[in-house]
Amino acid sequence: MLSILASCKKEGALNANLDVIDKNVVAKTATDTWLDQNFLTPYNIETKYRFDRFELALGKNITPPMESQVIPAMEMVRDVWIKPYEAAGGADFIKKLSPKQFVLAGSAEYNSNGSITLGSAEGGRKIVLYVINSFDKTSLASVKQMIQVIQHEYTHILNQTVDIQPDYQTISRGGYEANWTQRPLSEAYQLGFITQYARVSPLEDFAEQSSNMLMLGRVQYNAIVAAAPADGQAKLKKKESYVVEYFKTAFNIDFYQLQTEVQNALNKISAPVLHKMIGPSIGYTTLYSNPSVDPNQSAEFLTNWNAAKTLMQTNGFILKDFTMTFKAANAMTLRYSFTNAAGTTTYFADADYSMVVNATTGVATLTLLAIQPTTTTYSNMTFINNWVVGVNNYFKTNTFRIGWINQIIPGQIGVVGSLGAFYKTTNNASYFYGVMGQ
Repeated sequence: MLSILASCKKEGALNANLDVIDKNVVAKTATDTWLDQNFLTPYNIETKYRFDRFELALGKNITPPMESQVIPAMEMVRDVWIKPYEAAGGADFIKKLSPKQFVLAGSAEYNSNGSITLGSAEGGRKIVLYVINSFDKTSLASVKQMIQVIQHEYTHILNQTVDIQPDYQTISRGGYEANWTQRPLSEAYQLGFITQYARVSPLEDFAEQSSNMLMLGRVQYNAIVAAAPADGQAKLKKKESYVVEYFKTAFNIDFYQLQTEVQNALNKISAPVLHKMIGPSIGYTTLYSNPSVDPNQSAEFLTNWNAAKTLMQTNGFILKDFTMTFKAANAMTLRYSFTNAAGTTTYFADADYSMVVNATTGVATLTLLAIQPTTTTYSNMTFINNWVVGVNNYFKTNTFRIGWINQIIPGQIGVVGSLGAFYKTTNNASYFYGVMGQ
């Protein structure tokens, strides 16, 4: 029997086309060449976009990515994720610390708890990016959604290289919740979490904290923190300090520089719109101007300001500057600061205005409220009103288009300290501007 079995054994060439099974074994296309030039050669990062079921969760229905979407998506990965890290961490930072493979999927991965997975990281080596088929590189929201995922997953990779500070997990102790999808965002803020998902675990919290600080930018992040309840606000600020310290200590990266680099990259996709960034819990809450010192204030406004300054001086006072505080929806307080002739005592004069802004055009109308508070600073405005009447009338009798002034005074936009202007709608050469603050 053994001899019979042995005599039946045959060997021959396998007659099978493995290319049919493995779609990644094909001749290179223009897409492959571009990926090699922009990722594989400079960073040793492979991008796998031809559908391979074994790279994804086997129990989920996932759509393959369209090849036409690959380069647009990976351009944003390069420009909004890699380049900022190179600017803040050095040319070799990503080469030394990076995932070695991106896997692209066309659709999301849907989970049983009602959430969807937009990205995942495995062992610090691979990042999977989903919903590639709906990606739009001209849409800021689409770009931010994808890069947010990478920033989050990359934070995990960094944490696998250098652990987070052990004390971080004590900041929101007791607030971690596996059933995070059932908890509102307002509760997350109250407990000191920047998102609901941050409540899953301390490591997810740190990754959400870091990635959201990068993608929101300092202005929007600060606005969210400022609107949180006092205890949540304190915890979010403490977590921010931990993130900043971690990046500096572990990798010698100035996190705020990295944050600015990311925002600059996003601004190239869609420039921030100033009038949509004004107000508490939204963004900027103040505009500060010192017209006597600030260069390039418009001639019309400066004429009114200098006239007020002269009248104030004649009456024994020195007009210094003004601040607009955007206190709530449609509410603004104008404050002049001035001193006595010797400059030894500073006074403030306040007036409340309604400020109605057209959400589409950014045109603002300032209206002095008929009834003003009677406290000292408001009484001071009544006291100096005849001397600053020209400036007050400039504010009250014109409508203004709110915008940046970087075309006149070059500088960054969308960050704390950027210069914003109110341009007269009837004369674009007439405006006042100031430093946007929070």
